[in-house]
Formats: sequence, structure tokens, C-alpha cells
Amino acid sequence: MMTGRGVNELKQIRKLSIGILLLVSLTGCWDEKEIGEHNYATAIGIDYKEEKYLLYVQMLDFSNVAKQEGQKQSEEAPLYIGKSSGATLQEAVNDLYKTSQQPFNWGQIGSIIYSEAVLKNGIEKVQQAIQRNGEFRYTPWMFGTRESIDELFGLTGFFHLPPLYTIMYQPEDIHGKYSYIKPLRMHKFISIYKDPGGTAILPSISIDKSAWKKAGPEEKAKKTLKINGGFQINEGKYKDWMSYEELTGLRWVESKTENTTVKLVDEGNIIGNVEISSPSAKIKQVGEGDNAQFNIIIKATGILADLKEELPIETIEKLVTKQIEEDVKTTYQKGMEKQIDIYNLKHRLFLNGMKPEELKEYTLSEDSLNLISVDFLLESKGIYH
Repeated sequence: MMTGRGVNELKQIRKLSIGILLLVSLTGCWDEKEIGEHNYATAIGIDYKEEKYLLYVQMLDFSNVAKQEGQKQSEEAPLYIGKSSGATLQEAVNDLYKTSQQPFNWGQIGSIIYSEAVLKNGIEKVQQAIQRNGEFRYTPWMFGTRESIDELFGLTGFFHLPPLYTIMYQPEDIHGKYSYIKPLRMHKFISIYKDPGGTAILPSISIDKSAWKKAGPEEKAKKTLKINGGFQINEGKYKDWMSYEELTGLRWVESKTENTTVKLVDEGNIIGNVEISSPSAKIKQVGEGDNAQFNIIIKATGILADLKEELPIETIEKLVTKQIEEDVKTTYQKGMEKQIDIYNLKHRLFLNGMKPEELKEYTLSEDSLNLISVDFLLESKGIYH
């Protein structure tokens, strides 16, 4: 079932599409050709190769999107992908204009994807070029990728629906059901990626080729989009990539985790799962200056999803508590191995008054994480009660 947020976002997409269509009904300077007089870019992807920026633009037909409500689609929605290159991003944009046939409207961008090559080369010039474009809004979802952007932009939703109905445009729907790596909008990215001590985590979007297939006489694999990790940007510079598994502790520390699952592990064996909703976390600074350390305090409640063998409630609570503590600690250690401040602890020092020059002298270590405290309550054993 779609979440309330998902329903609202679908309504927004439909309102946007219908709003554009209404322009054709206006009299005066608007006429029936108006909706066709612009190319509506809905996503951009930027790669870097051989000292040139490669710009990819995904373009959808909004009139087609508006017609889809309440109708079954017998064929794929029209989808176009543009590609150009240039020594700068603006030069790549100008190169694309040469073949665009009609002016671009950049005001409907819903997603921005950076390749790992762009991140390694440095994104500041690219980010500034995007922000200087007056048509761009600050609300697109942002991703990094190790995949071909061309291939990513060619993927559509199920049942011939356009890419607007995928996690590239609606990541919060899936995050609301299965919270792991928080979706990131551009305004949030801008607010932290250059801050002293700040680390922004770009969700890593990838292609899954095995989970789904189209059944029937002409059976074939259905490629879908998947979040498989995150790219860490610290003080404006790319640090490294961390896998989905390495980031397992992040969900317990960051805000907006709605629903997530903990495996019950006893003596190395998975014996069940517990579903947890809306955990909360506080990070408290202990000590000052070079002696600063941090305590992470987590509170959570949950219900039993499945269980292979009968266990007392107290035992289940201990297993969940232990697993959450291990998740948080392991992710922190993996970050330290790659010199990544995954929980933004140095940024917290900055927000607590440490000056940027002092912050540069402060070195995080495994000992900087002083305490991980988890208070977990099992609210219900469900049918196992």
C-alpha cells in the first residue's frame, strides 16, 4: 500500500502535469502549441571523462503523464535522453542546445545524479553552475552513482509507467516503508556539504537486474533502480563510497527513520526479525577541545515480525539492543577505516562553538565514540504472544 506521502507526491505530479496542460486553454498570448514549445527536462546526470563534463538530460512528455491517471498503459511512455559534453558544465549545456530543437524548461528537474568520476574531480564548480541557473529549484533529489547514467535514465517504472514513478523521483515512499539510507534534497545537501566538519551522504543509486522479471510468453528481466550505498562528501570534497551493509548503523542515528527491521541473531544464527518504527537518537558531547568525546543515546520500540523459536520478551529485547549497538559501532569503525566522519561528530563540535581552525586540529578516533546506549522496548510479540 502506498504511504500518505506517496499519495501526496503523486497528486503533486498530476497537478503539475495538469497545470501545464491548462496553459493551452488560456486565450491571448497562449495557444494550443504552447505545451509543445518547450522541452521539459526532468532529471540531469553529470559525468566526467577525459577532462570533459558529460551532461545527460532526461526528458518526459508531461501531457502523457497527465493522461495516465485512471488508464492502463499498453506501451512505454515516451522518454528521451540527451547527451552533450564540454570543458565546463555551461559549455555542455550550450552544446545540447544546438540539437534541442526547442527551448529547454529547467524548472521541473526532480533528480540530479553525479557520477563517482565527477565527485572525485570536485563538484564545487558543477554545483555552483547549477545554483546560478535561475530556473533551477532547490528541491531535486540528489544521488551519486557508479553506473552508466545513460542506462539509469533509460529505466522506467512498472506497467509502462514513466520514470516519475521510480525511486529516482519518489525515494521517500520506499524510505517510509524500509528506512535505511535517508533521501537527500539539494537544499539539504547545500546546507551541510561545505560546512566545517560537515559530511553529506549522497545516496548511491544503482541498477538491479535480477529481482524482477516480466512474466508471460516473452519473459524477460525487468531492470529496476536500487539504493546500494552512499557517497561521503566532507567539507566539499569527496571522501569515499560506503556500501549498504557498511551503513547499517546510520539508520539508528539520523533523523526521519520511519520503519526498519532488526535481525534477531543468537549464536550466529538468524532466528527472527523485529520491526521498529520511528527510533530516536541523541548525540551528546562529553568533554571539550581535544578531549571531546561523544555519547550516542538511542530509544526505540518495536514488534515481533517473525520468530523460529519461542523466546522470552526479555531475551528478544536483549538481542535487539545488542544488534543495534553493534550496527552503530560497526558503521562508525568502517567510517574510521576510510577517514569518514559518518555521524557528523565534528560538525556537531562546530555547531557547539568550536572554531573552524580548532576543528582542523581535532582528530576523530575510535575512542571519540565514548558510549552507545540503547533503550529498546518490545511492544508486542504479535501472533507469537
